[in-house]
Amino acid sequence: MKTRLALAAIFFLFAQNLRVLPTDHPLPQEPKLAPPTMLKRDAFEAGNPLATYAAMLELEPQYVNSKIFADFYREIRFNLEEFMGLPMAGVQAMSLPIFRKGKASVETPIPDSYRAEDALTVIEREARNTRLVIFGEEHHLPQTRSLYESLLRVLWAQGYRYFAAETFDDRVMSDEFKYPDSRSGYYTLDPVFASAVRTAKDLGYKLIAYETKERGPSGDASFRDRTQAENIKTRIFDRDPQAKVFIVAGRLHASEEPAPDGWTPMAAVLKRLTGINPLTLFAPTMSQRLTPEEEDPYYRFATSHGLVKKPAIFVDRAKGSFFGFQNYCDAYIFWPRIRVEKGRPDWMTRELGRKPVRIPPQLLVGRGMRLVQAHRDGEPVSAVPVDQVLISEQSKPQVLMLTKGKYSLRTVDRESTIIGKATLVVR
Repeated sequence: MKTRLALAAIFFLFAQNLRVLPTDHPLPQEPKLAPPTMLKRDAFEAGNPLATYAAMLELEPQYVNSKIFADFYREIRFNLEEFMGLPMAGVQAMSLPIFRKGKASVETPIPDSYRAEDALTVIEREARNTRLVIFGEEHHLPQTRSLYESLLRVLWAQGYRYFAAETFDDRVMSDEFKYPDSRSGYYTLDPVFASAVRTAKDLGYKLIAYETKERGPSGDASFRDRTQAENIKTRIFDRDPQAKVFIVAGRLHASEEPAPDGWTPMAAVLKRLTGINPLTLFAPTMSQRLTPEEEDPYYRFATSHGLVKKPAIFVDRAKGSFFGFQNYCDAYIFWPRIRVEKGRPDWMTRELGRKPVRIPPQLLVGRGMRLVQAHRDGEPVSAVPVDQVLISEQSKPQVLMLTKGKYSLRTVDRESTIIGKATLVVR
């Protein structure tokens, strides 16, 4: 009972900290200072996030001193660094004040009855008992998206045919949608997420957008989540009552229970509307931070005792239960600590099956910040790359992380000047 109460307390504290304005929603403007996402917008939409990033850095003193944009700017800066391949940018983002706990954590043992099992294996097994798998990701941690491609494959084999994501723009539901780009959804700008979208398209999933652009009445904290759930029901279950659906939600929108203040998350509303008991997975909490003191006490214990060598879920086989938010989310996913190898995180090899590929010398010329991009053969440069990495004179030569296939490579600078081009076949 004490464990359940402790978990519930952690959950609700986390809920209060993470119910923040999504970075893909508009913000009011401040005189003479545009929202950072609007800087160099044409270049951004043409496939060069470096142009926007460089312009943001020039205006950073103004943004960090802005009452409107200070926190928003910091999140956007880390987002772009994550998208451009900086391996620990997401971990740095999780030390922002809005995410930090009030006091340092103390390492706490996970109850002896729980044993770590491979997360993918557990999800594959448990997904057979439902038609609804809801995954609460951490926006700032691309590592929490590293299971998407594998999950899409194993769920497809079980008859899951719909892939819905909070970040998707309505455009993804069109027959004309061929590849992820700047208009597909904010977090699909992450090459890891974008590759999952390609996997879903290749397999034959129907992509479903469910976010609402409406603000709702003042004081109705649940309007957004309620409308999201209604959109999912209307766009999927009303048309296909026996549908099997994989949903990606941001953070605690994946919770199955209302918060004490009355906020009712999307998953809780959808559970009521459909009558389906979902498998809910929570990815943000059990992951690395800049210092151990910032980490969850259970995560500190699990990693310090070598229990997390790959993404894991702790299972009590005797009780048939998982180590998680109890009635709120079924299971925590524990993520291995990140090792940076050749400038890239090791989970790209372990979870995504990618291998480091040397960047051709002709793409490493030039001065200042440059962005090396690898596009899927046949896709335009406006598409989100399969991988990209930021380089400069100060950085050591990086590698691209790619799977088998043919790629078009290019290096661009902040002015969108093409520094070099190449084609590459990875065997």
